[in-house]
Amino acid sequence: MSNNIHFLDDSAINNPQQDLFNFKFYAEKVQKLIQLNSSNPEPITIGIYGKWGEGKTSFLNLIENKIDHFEKSDGDKEYLKFHFNPWRYSSEDEMLFDFFDALSKKFYVQENTNLQEVGKWISKYSKYLKAVKISATVGLPKIFNGEVSFDASEIFQALGEDMEGEKLTLDLLKDKVNNKIKLSNFKVVVFIDDLDRLDKEEIYTILKLIKLNANFSNFIFIVNIDSDHVAKAIKNRYGDDIEDGHFFLEKIINIPIHLPKIEDADLREFFRKKLEQIKVNLSLSNNTKTQEMFKEIDMEFSSDLFSSPREIIRVLNSFFLGAFAIGDEVNLRDLFWIEYLKIKNGECYNFMKSYHPKSGIQEFDRTINFNDDYSSNENINGSRKYLLEKFKSVIIIINNLFPLYSNGPTITGGKPNLELLDKQSKINSLGHYEKYFSFHNIRKTSVLKLNSIENLISNNDSTNLILLFKDLFLDETQHYKVLYRIELIIKELAEENERNFFYSFLFNNLKLIPNSKFDLYGLDYRLRLIELTASTLDKDATNDNTKIAVSLAKNLDIYQLSHFTRKFNDNKLFKESLKKLIISKAKTTFSAGNPVYKNPNNVPNKMIMHYWKLGNNEEYNHHIRSTIIDEENIKLLVRNFPSFWNNSYFGPLEYKDYEYMNQLVDVDFIYQKENEFNPELIKSIDLLTYKFSDVDENSLEENLEQFIYWHKKDQEKRKLLL
Repeated sequence: MSNNIHFLDDSAINNPQQDLFNFKFYAEKVQKLIQLNSSNPEPITIGIYGKWGEGKTSFLNLIENKIDHFEKSDGDKEYLKFHFNPWRYSSEDEMLFDFFDALSKKFYVQENTNLQEVGKWISKYSKYLKAVKISATVGLPKIFNGEVSFDASEIFQALGEDMEGEKLTLDLLKDKVNNKIKLSNFKVVVFIDDLDRLDKEEIYTILKLIKLNANFSNFIFIVNIDSDHVAKAIKNRYGDDIEDGHFFLEKIINIPIHLPKIEDADLREFFRKKLEQIKVNLSLSNNTKTQEMFKEIDMEFSSDLFSSPREIIRVLNSFFLGAFAIGDEVNLRDLFWIEYLKIKNGECYNFMKSYHPKSGIQEFDRTINFNDDYSSNENINGSRKYLLEKFKSVIIIINNLFPLYSNGPTITGGKPNLELLDKQSKINSLGHYEKYFSFHNIRKTSVLKLNSIENLISNNDSTNLILLFKDLFLDETQHYKVLYRIELIIKELAEENERNFFYSFLFNNLKLIPNSKFDLYGLDYRLRLIELTASTLDKDATNDNTKIAVSLAKNLDIYQLSHFTRKFNDNKLFKESLKKLIISKAKTTFSAGNPVYKNPNNVPNKMIMHYWKLGNNEEYNHHIRSTIIDEENIKLLVRNFPSFWNNSYFGPLEYKDYEYMNQLVDVDFIYQKENEFNPELIKSIDLLTYKFSDVDENSLEENLEQFIYWHKKDQEKRKLLL
């Protein structure tokens, strides 16, 4: 079994090497035309049109890829890229203002001083818009000849003295921005994605931003759009039906670009590669039978059955989940098509799920065919007739999964081979049908040992439980099944004494649980059980769980205890006892040679530091200060604060991370010590020229540089406030 069991990624591609649909050829031509448009100062809006899941973001990324790297003739401008994702904002105002703030910062970080001037004027333009908004919020402004006017002194104060003596208008500020862009000899390409995920007011705000608020010279907007969705969202502003929305959209989009067709061969190749990933990720026996079933799935694929690449991913991920749960006990080919129905036709799937098979009429009654009238194959009545008439779009799949058998020649060729159907775990075999919908094997095969767990719990037999656990975890391929059963027992044990016995047994014998495998959240099996136990106790509104919670906590090391504690709501009175236990364990666990921040990968580190600081600030600060003995320890300390993505790599130290770090440690002291250890590094970080890494994964050294950068920025702010 792979150490990294995961679902298929639905992320867009980022470079031509990942392009399985051959979008790159068209994208390169579009990119070239944009580059050849360098001398045109007029703002342009390009719309990439496509339906949900068809690959708009991937196409956008292919256009963006190296768009700023091309051979330039005399007079050609440089290109500056700016990404804006409007989906992350909670209001239209926040979306609008952050667009200009982020855009201005994009100019500020450039070495070109003319570009920095552009950033400065965009920032002022943004402040003016905010001031207008605030003025309109706190009191209606005066309106003269269609222009908004109010006390400009406050605006001057916000914008700086260089505006005094000039009539303050949006047009004036926009002219300033346009002039500075012209001097910089740059074109700006703004990429906007996820527009069709917004609500109608947010969509309108973005369209207004493109056409009115941010239509600066030498700007090119490239926007991903599901035109029908967007037109439907804005139609009521300009008419009564969707066509009115389309007409308005035509006024915004100068150049509509429709996604190229994905050819059947390309879609098949995409499906084949993703199916292979599923096969690799599954913990199934890699025998001839398994290989044949995957080959059968591949051969039965048809592009007509899927509306988009994203739909393929959704079906395969649903199949992966089902196969991961019960793949060894069912026919994988049948499971795939049942999961396909679940995604494509939920009503049909639910009909099958709620169906109760009949038995006891004829020799072949142990097959499922949804035929309630066994008397005549000429006159198919009952459920099968209903099923085939109601779900005509998936009739081929239904007939393939549930063929109609008879005593004589039929489509299937006669009587079914019941032994073969059962051996292949086919869905139309009575003994296997329900497993495809229940995803368990209870009261069937391979369940006796798992059942005995509950019997031993009832008898409080910890000695034999230890022996049973050792036996159950001998087969590594079955670990996830055993773990799943243990998780069910943790959640379902209702009798308090039995529950407390089992919880205590688990926490006293955690070493019996393998910890070599990690889930999607970076938790090994032990931590998963610890967190699940805490969550179950937290949800229990009947019993007073103070005694058992504190008792269990004492068996844990400080990291396990932190995972345990974080699952309880603050309204639990005993949570304070758990916090004190964390502080107590911190005193005995950490030392000068083993600082609290030593292993940045440990998620609870910041939680431990937080509680330790709250509980005993003097002792905590002494620990931090006494362990900062060299630059390596400073790197490790800083490393605890950037985001840890996908439990595999650290991102950049962003300002919000620096702010939180400032709450937990004395950043001035850390900066001072770094200056002692490596003054040259401190000097090398220039606020005007320092650039954050373009790659997602950041090194220890890069995080340290980012800490120095933010500290210098903070110092600069403090000076301005004095």
